[in-house]
Amino acid sequence: MKITNTDLNIKEEVVMLGDKKVLVKQYLETDKKSKIFKALGDLCFGEQILDQPKIDALFNAFIILNYTNIEFDSRDVYELLKFYDYMESNDYTSLILQAIPEIEYNALIGYYKSTISDYNRFKVSTLATFASMVEYGPELMEKISKLSKEIDMDAIKTVANISTKMN
Repeated sequence: MKITNTDLNIKEEVVMLGDKKVLVKQYLETDKKSKIFKALGDLCFGEQILDQPKIDALFNAFIILNYTNIEFDSRDVYELLKFYDYMESNDYTSLILQAIPEIEYNALIGYYKSTISDYNRFKVSTLATFASMVEYGPELMEKISKLSKEIDMDAIKTVANISTKMN
């Protein structure tokens, strides 16, 4: 069997948010799913400690914005958090998430948990230590160089000589 037509036929479900009709996709293309997780990484994984409420809120905001016809132009983190808070406080988030097929939503949750787990594993790995050394090594070497210039080597030699004679 040869497949020549790869056009997608993505179904949508209508959800009412107040008096507004919102279309919720029943499937999201793989590249768009990947972009959700890349955006989460770009916005949240540069921090020393993972801000779980922030990443959870952004994850849900990105789902809403990618699965619906809701338009929200800002990609500023704090504006996205306000958008999420608005959707959540009006009980719109759960209505939209419930309209996504269970298998599709569970796959997203699986990717999400895996992404968080991979990040946490990387953070404590030797690779992360090496990456940190590469990032902060030059600065640290500069500080060591400055400190070494301030050390009185004659005083250290005198202390070493006294210590040797006492033993």
